[in-house]
Amino acid sequence: MKSICSLLLFLGFILPVSAQQGEPSRILVHTLNYISHDYQFAVQDGKVISEAEYKEEEEFAKATLKYFHEFSGQWSDSDSVAIGQIVQHLDSLINHHAPFAEVSATAIDAKNRVVKASGLVITPSQYPNIGNGKIVFKTECAKCHGENGLGNGPEGEKLDPKPRNFHDFERMRSIAPFFAFNTIRLGIEGTGMRSHPTLEDAEVWDLAFYIATFPFQAHKDNAFLKAETTTAIVDSLSLNDVATKSDDELLKLLPAGDSAAQMLWLAAVRFHQPPHDKSEFINTSLKYLDGALELYMNKKYSEASQLAALAYLEGIEPIETTLKANDPALMIKLEGQMQQLRRMMEENRPVIEVKDSLRAVQATMKSAGELLTKKEYSFWLAFFMAASILFREGLEAFLVILVILSVLKAGSLKNAALWVHSGWLTAVGIGVILLFAGRTLMQHHTENLELTEGVISFIAVFMLLYVGFWLHGKSEVSRWKDYVSSKMKGAMTSKSLFGLAALSFFVVFREVFESVLFISALTLEAGEKQVGAITLGVFSAFALVIVLAALVLRFSTKLPVPTLFKISSFVMGLLAIVLAGKGAHSLQELGILGAHSLPVPRVELLGIFPTGESISIQILVFLVVAAIWKFGNSGGKK
Repeated sequence: MKSICSLLLFLGFILPVSAQQGEPSRILVHTLNYISHDYQFAVQDGKVISEAEYKEEEEFAKATLKYFHEFSGQWSDSDSVAIGQIVQHLDSLINHHAPFAEVSATAIDAKNRVVKASGLVITPSQYPNIGNGKIVFKTECAKCHGENGLGNGPEGEKLDPKPRNFHDFERMRSIAPFFAFNTIRLGIEGTGMRSHPTLEDAEVWDLAFYIATFPFQAHKDNAFLKAETTTAIVDSLSLNDVATKSDDELLKLLPAGDSAAQMLWLAAVRFHQPPHDKSEFINTSLKYLDGALELYMNKKYSEASQLAALAYLEGIEPIETTLKANDPALMIKLEGQMQQLRRMMEENRPVIEVKDSLRAVQATMKSAGELLTKKEYSFWLAFFMAASILFREGLEAFLVILVILSVLKAGSLKNAALWVHSGWLTAVGIGVILLFAGRTLMQHHTENLELTEGVISFIAVFMLLYVGFWLHGKSEVSRWKDYVSSKMKGAMTSKSLFGLAALSFFVVFREVFESVLFISALTLEAGEKQVGAITLGVFSAFALVIVLAALVLRFSTKLPVPTLFKISSFVMGLLAIVLAGKGAHSLQELGILGAHSLPVPRVELLGIFPTGESISIQILVFLVVAAIWKFGNSGGKK
């Protein structure tokens, strides 16, 4: 048996010998699937053309009988009798060197009957995401199969036989994604191919569909794949067909043509991704909430609360922008309900209360799902939503930059201004890179992104307070003259210059990072057709912010230096309070910080969220700002 498995690996096929609990029939289906495809390499015209291949087919026939006797007791009597007769006949056909067409048809008939009798799921619940499959491949498969699926990964070099080359069309053409699903899910005992029990079914389907694209990588950018006629024909195929049929089987459903045309048709099918389902995020959130309730009922309170937090982060956070734009009251209501649900789980409240809270969340989510389903994005709607996001975030970021540049300009410290520009330009540059990778970002666990945003917010708060203290300390004319005099005698220290660059970077990057998440979510929701409108909105808002910044900077030079410094110090303090609220809110969405409601209005522009924890943090920062102001007025450090 070990030699058989080795040869199978060499040929690129596998025989799983361990089944996932609850799916014992999957291994029988997989074995029948293998026979239906590879008997042709063993027998032709009634003669054995490969003794090794034929011996393996005999072994698989025996394995089929063995698995049938193990699992048939789980089926109805009529199904057991019918399948038993077919697998016995299949064994006889293989022993008598029957034609491939007859053996294949018999194996497929047996497979279909087993699937129906066992209730085995062979089709994904929704269309798999190839982009996510690529991510899973890099983390789970590339180390053996190579980054490009050529079977040349660093760990694969140590294996004997070598891992499969997924670009080999002659072997891949007979493998359906369902076959790959079984391979990934079950693994091979005693070989380098392990099972992947920690992957969710959706991730395995994503990976299986991605692997099916490898033989067609050379055609990925061919215009034929996106032609309207091509798309219409590909759309007519059912998800069941695409998931369970091999390339050879799919060709029977596609227009006829020469080999080059057939490759393009198959590429169109394998690379196909239907329009984004806007209710997908709601479904994701509901799935997490169901899991959270199950954990809570099993008294796993901490795990339940964490899963409830994920229900918000991965289900609601990506569509937050759209919900706010179309029904802000609904979004606020949903966020409050989910915070209350997490708090109840953290407090170990009675199950009946948690269930009531969960039902309220589900009802609001249903309304949100209906809103998303009805929502269609026109060119101008996508444009204005993208522009409004960038304009709002841009103004908040560049307000700080304007303050710093105004101060430096008043002191004729032009060299220092270059460091400020380098800081915010670096932040924007990184933001552009992240924007192009936005779809990948949205597919990663969102809690990591939310944590990053919260950490950046508090770093920015600290730096704003520090610079605000520095500015206020120079707000009297005598102190400013002394400071400028000392700096004009020699260049500013590298420490000071780097501090200015770091401040401009963190303040701008915080807003850039949030903008990237919002724009990425908007792109997913609006669809590929509105990418142009979104891009135009982003650049238009950026240009408008730059123009306004130049005008304000020019006006600021007319203000007396002490007045400019006092205004600047006030602005720094105000923004520190705003960012403290937003940073706290990010941690609350993660479940790191508690969220106890307060009867106060929600004003996101000022970072005010109606929870005791976030407002307490803002009050603390306000007290620090007040102390800085008072200390400066009483003659602090010069």
